[in-house]
Amino acid sequence: MTRVVLAAGAIAAFLVSPALSQESPDPRRRTTTVELVEKCLPSVVDLVTYTPTDKPGVFAMGVGAGAIIHEAGYILTNDHVVGASAAGDARLSDGTSYRYRVVVRFAGEDLALLKIDAGRLLPPLPLGRSHDLMLGEPVLIIGNPHGLGHSVSTGIVSGLNRATATTTSFLPWLVQTSAEVNPGNSGGPLINALGEQIGVVVSKKQEADNIGFAISADRARLMLPRILAAEERHGFRLGLEVDTFAPRAVVTGVTAGSPAERAGVRPGDVVTRAGGLAVRQGLDFHLALVDRKAGETLPIDLERDGAALAIETPLAPWVLPTPVEEKGLVQGLSFETYAGRWTALPDFSGLVPTGVGRADRISLDAYSGARDFFGLRFSGFVRIPREGMYAFYSASDDGSRVWVADRLVTDNDGLHGMIETGGFIRLAPGVYPLVVTFFEHGGAEGVRVSYEGPELAKQEIPSEALLCRAQGGNGE
Repeated sequence: MTRVVLAAGAIAAFLVSPALSQESPDPRRRTTTVELVEKCLPSVVDLVTYTPTDKPGVFAMGVGAGAIIHEAGYILTNDHVVGASAAGDARLSDGTSYRYRVVVRFAGEDLALLKIDAGRLLPPLPLGRSHDLMLGEPVLIIGNPHGLGHSVSTGIVSGLNRATATTTSFLPWLVQTSAEVNPGNSGGPLINALGEQIGVVVSKKQEADNIGFAISADRARLMLPRILAAEERHGFRLGLEVDTFAPRAVVTGVTAGSPAERAGVRPGDVVTRAGGLAVRQGLDFHLALVDRKAGETLPIDLERDGAALAIETPLAPWVLPTPVEEKGLVQGLSFETYAGRWTALPDFSGLVPTGVGRADRISLDAYSGARDFFGLRFSGFVRIPREGMYAFYSASDDGSRVWVADRLVTDNDGLHGMIETGGFIRLAPGVYPLVVTFFEHGGAEGVRVSYEGPELAKQEIPSEALLCRAQGGNGE
């Protein structure tokens, strides 16, 4: 084996020997594809992950890819690439390697954001749009298939609005491509002819060739700010919203009474810099808020009516929901059943229930009627063990929603097959109101609600964490 490897290395050295490559390649070989690869290659990283095994000190190695989306070293990849790894490295196209840290990950969308500290500005890959993709337009993928770093494959956009399942998620609204996808390509960018990332490669159809899938850029633009939830996650309040789909970070909303309003920020302003980080488009603004703390003063550079404006604003503390008194609560949830033909969740509070009861968990076991054209509303409380960010997931066929602490956290409404979505909320230890609504129109049916949080692996909410009023109250 060693001899073969050495021989292969000798052959490779011979092929790239300086004595044989002094002349530049024929210019006719420098196609637009070659130029595109050269332009994008420095913005793609090979990822190597190390996951603990049952044997102490022994780690399983995994490979994947990612794209640098901000010069400060932020990398976009898949959640399943990071997985349960304890650590990992990101290798640039120049051969330098850096240990990454996980900023945030979310299995429900199979997206993860990593950060490396390279001590220098890195070339970001522009995040494009996917709303106007054309069937047949050329694309390329740069990835790490089977550990073969910075490998390139080309193809076309061969399908839109596809769906697939990974080991952790069901993903709709995907881009299909004929560019070759293999294990290790996951997390790498799907790139258009302009050198823009239009997707995050996620998987391939196992029983077929040249059928690969990528999470669309517009889906990433929509979900990443929600997944980051920087203000809530890091415990501060700024009160500023920007457009994550526009070419620039245009302010779309300023919360009344917020630090942003007191600093004079207005809708229509354009954020160009925040906290020392360049802001070229909306997602950059959310990245600039990562790791900020309440009490810090955040410098923000704006553009208003073509003129530059610099402001500073202290960040206020994030206000957590107040838990309720647990006295008088018992294990279980109250539920009501409803009958109706809906294509979206109705306001159950205005309807007369066909039945009421108590359930140990959130499932269709609570319902014994006809399996089409019905609705359920579970209400009660959920016990939270420690402070931190919690993700609540709703998997349902058809629509469902989850409210926690009187806030809509997960919206999975509509007519669809079994799809899981999720959302985040920061909570202190205690007991909080929980409401889950569900409707079934026809065909297959199902509902499942899970959560995860600090030192709490993703799991269906267990019966011991669900509570309701002792006398059959509705938990509100």
